[in-house]
Amino acid sequence: MLKIIWISITLSLFLQADVINFYKSAVQNLQYDKAYSLYKQSATLSKDALVYSQYADLSLDASYTNTKAKLLQNSFNTSDIAISDTLDIFNKKSYLIDAIASDIKSQRYLLQNKKEQLFHTLVSMIALYHALNQKIMLNQQLYDEQKSLYDKLFILQEHGAISKLDLLRFKNTLTQLQTKIIRQKNNLAKMDKQLNLYAPKQNIPNLDSKIRYSKKLFLSHNPLSNANEAMAEKSLAEAKALGDNYLPELTVGMAYQKLDDPTSYGNNYSFNLALHIPLNSSDQKEAEALKAKALSQESHKIELQLQRENQYIALLQNYESANKQLQVLQSNLNDYIQSQQTVKAAFVKQYVDFNSYLQVLSQTLHIQEQIIDLQQQRNQNATFINSIAAGVLYE
Repeated sequence: MLKIIWISITLSLFLQADVINFYKSAVQNLQYDKAYSLYKQSATLSKDALVYSQYADLSLDASYTNTKAKLLQNSFNTSDIAISDTLDIFNKKSYLIDAIASDIKSQRYLLQNKKEQLFHTLVSMIALYHALNQKIMLNQQLYDEQKSLYDKLFILQEHGAISKLDLLRFKNTLTQLQTKIIRQKNNLAKMDKQLNLYAPKQNIPNLDSKIRYSKKLFLSHNPLSNANEAMAEKSLAEAKALGDNYLPELTVGMAYQKLDDPTSYGNNYSFNLALHIPLNSSDQKEAEALKAKALSQESHKIELQLQRENQYIALLQNYESANKQLQVLQSNLNDYIQSQQTVKAAFVKQYVDFNSYLQVLSQTLHIQEQIIDLQQQRNQNATFINSIAAGVLYE
């Protein structure tokens, strides 16, 4: 059993299948980037339309009239064609353009946060998968060893060296261990299928075992804080747009009239200028509300930064705690195994009863399973810190 523990420790030092590639396969399968790309395309088209309409908000009007007067022998025709352009001379729409740009930015950061949450889910599932897989190996080896011992005890019982009751209790314990292994294998198969749903045809990767990046790099990536800042910018831009809504817009137009009325001066041309001044006072009130909203959003910045720092502290503390516990347990594991072997020999010779042997066996198994859990806890936290600090989750 000691061999299995050291094999699992050694394997954790290698990156076999890359956890980032596994994660990126899941992102692609869930089409996160495609959904954002379509949203960005729609928002960009809206922004481009506003840019174009600042100085090219053209309109064309055409009409034809046939008039018959009582004193005229023949009717006459009137054809009117007019083209006009509304000019944003005070650049009011620039704030709406900025609002759309900020919205695109905030959605990108929210997508990054969504990706980060997906990564957390995947790494947690992978850690549980590896822990369960290693426990199955541990329990299977224990079962094989104890089955071999049972076969020897069976022979001893036939010669009267051991009681039939102790042999029956030993067999019942083996049966319980066997059913435990079956349950664990079923759970492992279920977890394998669940992970395969996220990243089809991908091998389940191992996790990092050491922290390779600094706290500064970890804190430099904060999607929620960045999204909050972008949303505040959006609210402020919308407030400025409403606040400047009272500024006038200039309409420039040209018209041509073709007229064959014999009583008129005939065809004519015209040029016109017009100012449009919105006088809706409610816009100012709404602008103030949006400014207050922007200030409220900005006030969350420090809170979100503290949350990120607390997250790092928790991850680091969990990592360090797991490492310290591992050192203690691994340094004492040989003593537990040696005690188990000693009590095993004594049990065969009937120097100790079955309960004493089972107690030592259970203690050793418990220590070995603790080591497996702590390894995966350490690896899980190291992988979280490394991947967030490296920024690879957001590409």
